[in-house]
Amino acid sequence: MVNFKFVSKIAPGLRLTVGICAFILALLVYWRSKDFYRNSQPIKPDQSTNAQILEKTLTASQIIEEIRHSNYTRIESGKLLAVAHTQLNEVAELLGHHQSYTSQSKLASNKQIKEVCPESFQHNEKSQDIYFRRGGFKLQKCTDVPEFHTLLTLVYNFVHYDSKYFQHIPSIFHDVNKLYPNIRIIAAIPDTLTLNQADYKDTTIIQLKKSEAESSIWRNLIDRVQTKYVYIGRNVIKFTWFDRLERLVREIGNLEASVVSGAYRTLVSGVWSNGCEQSTLSNYQLVYRHGYVISMEECLVCHHVQGPFVAKKSLFQEVAVKAGVSSTSAFAIWFLKLKNLDKTVVSCPDAMAIVTDESQQLESTHRQWRDLAFHLQVERIRMNSSYVLEYGCKDAGTTCSTKGIRQVGKALSKCCMKELSNDIKVVMRTCRVCDMVI
Repeated sequence: MVNFKFVSKIAPGLRLTVGICAFILALLVYWRSKDFYRNSQPIKPDQSTNAQILEKTLTASQIIEEIRHSNYTRIESGKLLAVAHTQLNEVAELLGHHQSYTSQSKLASNKQIKEVCPESFQHNEKSQDIYFRRGGFKLQKCTDVPEFHTLLTLVYNFVHYDSKYFQHIPSIFHDVNKLYPNIRIIAAIPDTLTLNQADYKDTTIIQLKKSEAESSIWRNLIDRVQTKYVYIGRNVIKFTWFDRLERLVREIGNLEASVVSGAYRTLVSGVWSNGCEQSTLSNYQLVYRHGYVISMEECLVCHHVQGPFVAKKSLFQEVAVKAGVSSTSAFAIWFLKLKNLDKTVVSCPDAMAIVTDESQQLESTHRQWRDLAFHLQVERIRMNSSYVLEYGCKDAGTTCSTKGIRQVGKALSKCCMKELSNDIKVVMRTCRVCDMVI
């Protein structure tokens, strides 16, 4: 708003000069905009295009409003703004002004070195495969990429599996050899199980004792990997073409992601999940919220993924998996570290792994998360609105005597507050008995 009191105090000659300058500036802006629209040659949108423009504009405005009224972090707000920018860029394309808006994300992706052949959508009514008959993505043939088996190594840890799943392990190796010839497999099995390594191609089998911690075994297996990428086959019990390993590796480059996972389905119960979760660690409580806010190239941006995933081996050298704890706790701590480092983690639900049912059992889950509770001093882990894991003061290491709990400026844990409250009650009761209460 113009301050007219201020303008009235300006000398008449100076006011005239300011007015002329403002008129010239407005004229320049007008001719510049007119020249812009003349050169960009906008197209006249039809009814369908108008609907798309309206939809994308509303999406962008809703994202901006959500950022304004929600308590997002700087990183999360930046990612949401990138999505809004993409929507407005698509509006510009529809209007024929794409030259004036350059998508930085597309420029960045074009600079990536192609390591996996691209996919194309195909529709074949004569195909015997129902998936491709109805329409689907199929890997194109190309010669300007390295052989896939030189990029990725598959790593499995079967040591702590229930014995009822041992019969499936040979099938996993054979299916991998069939679908991905020459790809390298490194697997750990319990010392009570005997498998002939010569029966499987490009497979290294290591026998270990169940007394060894799960995370220590994972570290051992990952250290043996010699390829750029590693597939962490957590809880995998069956391998199919739905795993789509090329898709997972491709999106690491396309999205500049640190971790790319797929959806998963349990073998017996058939429970399906995209495995994408958002996490919040505060006030001695770790909360996981299933779902996502941002998606890129049909992949969901997450803080934590539950299923098997692909990552660069160098990432495990940069952020090491904690040794001596359960597999669930180790990878949960690892993903929290990635979140703190602003690493991108995504889940692509069009890829799917088949896993064991044990991860869905409450008793097993409570035991698996105990190491995280003690390491991060967490008293409650909320998996969803109705599934909460609670740990006592000893399991979480949150008593007042624990080092670091009673630091100045740090919130007291529930256990510590209860302990102090009990101490005050003892003092007050003693004072009352001794008739010392005023």
